[in-house]
Amino acid sequence: MNSLLAEALRHCDLQPGQTYRETVNGWTVEVRVLDDAPTSGLADRVMLLPWVEFPTDPVGTVLARPGPLPLPDPPVIPAEDEEAAP
Repeated sequence: MNSLLAEALRHCDLQPGQTYRETVNGWTVEVRVLDDAPTSGLADRVMLLPWVEFPTDPVGTVLARPGPLPLPDPPVIPAEDEEAAP
């Protein structure tokens, strides 16, 4: 099978970076032509063009002041839980 496939692909005008799909005997076959430059598998999974949309009109302003943070409220323990404690 490998030699037959290689012989058939030699007669095709394949271009680097292109992907070709064909249905053969009910199966979809995909041929991907790689460039000569080596690429890592990670490069295919990384989003190279990040997309961010910033609002055009600001809604408000947030002011931050350094200083100590207030302590959280103490937890409320029900009376029946206090009686059950040893």
